[in-house]
Amino acid sequence: MLPEILGCYQSQKREKMGKGGSGRDFTQRIDWLALRLDAARILIFPLGENHLPLPLQKSVTPEEFLLHFLPAPLVFNERLGPAALVLSRLLRDVGANLDQAALPEAERALYAVLLTALAVGGEKDPAARALAVLSSMGPDATGIDAQKLAINAFGIHLRKQKDFDTAAAYYRQALELAPGDERLLFNLARVLFEKGDTDTCRDLLKQALATAPDFAEARKFLRYLKRQADAGDDEAFPGITI
Repeated sequence: MLPEILGCYQSQKREKMGKGGSGRDFTQRIDWLALRLDAARILIFPLGENHLPLPLQKSVTPEEFLLHFLPAPLVFNERLGPAALVLSRLLRDVGANLDQAALPEAERALYAVLLTALAVGGEKDPAARALAVLSSMGPDATGIDAQKLAINAFGIHLRKQKDFDTAAAYYRQALELAPGDERLLFNLARVLFEKGDTDTCRDLLKQALATAPDFAEARKFLRYLKRQADAGDDEAFPGITI
């Protein structure tokens, strides 16, 4: 299994500055580049001030990842997305003989991460497989579709675990990446329904249908909400999955 680039995520940690009662709390935020190695391991690299990954990696479980990290897709798009596009073109042209030291800063940092992740994953010739990792991100290698799919899958898992607040945060971050995506709108609506916010849920479903008028699941969900509002109906939530 090849490593899968999940995009950038942010961790937050409460810290105290100063001593005793005069100390004050602050929140330390760190951005990371995340790659899924397999079903049990996600490899994370901290980003420096230049928003590029540092050569320091840590492996966490998916459970730890969902507990401590939130998506930051626009951070990936700022420098790493364009670097992925350039790097994929260079690898197609030059192949595994690409001179890492001659690469521009962003491409060099991303290539080093890919080689590290491939080596940790057990690849015998990481340089020969780096292009395959980038190609799995989509036809343009910028990672927008791959990030969206990963965040959506995490959001579904969080909703099923009844962690509705975190699931909603995931979907809202994904919608920054793809504001009109009807499936993200639908899945956020589903989470907000579970939280009891039927008004916003209804608005999101209408937005999804404005984007995709033939979206049958969203129309079915809206009909269910209308029946529930008109008659105070307690019928079970329809078996809608996407």
